[in-house]
Amino acid sequence: MDLTTQGYLANVQCVEVWTPMTAPFMREYLMADNARLKQLLYVMNPAKLRATEFLMRFHEERGDKIIVFSDLVYSLKLYAAMLKRPMIYGETSERERQAILGTFRTSDALRTICISKVGDTSIDLPEANVIIQ
Repeated sequence: MDLTTQGYLANVQCVEVWTPMTAPFMREYLMADNARLKQLLYVMNPAKLRATEFLMRFHEERGDKIIVFSDLVYSLKLYAAMLKRPMIYGETSERERQAILGTFRTSDALRTICISKVGDTSIDLPEANVIIQ
């Protein structure tokens, strides 16, 4: 049973974008003996942030609705601040969450939102057609 063919699921296209680490980040990454530090270094890689910003702007100009997704709240907060886009994570109040989602769903004024792993299970956004992780 193919749920995509029957119209129950969207047809998905995935593109993987590799961003090399900057030299200082790579040096620290190679020297780190802590898995958490290594994770922060590859998530916070400045080249990854620039690629995310480029992709976000490219898709916004096309009229797409974009979710920037991160499991790490620390990086999500930084990305949201640097991209100047609202974010939703575990501590976001229900009122603020509904305001962000309502604007995202109904207005072209907000084309990108940043979401943590709370979006995995509790948020339904069929309007979104691009995810940047």
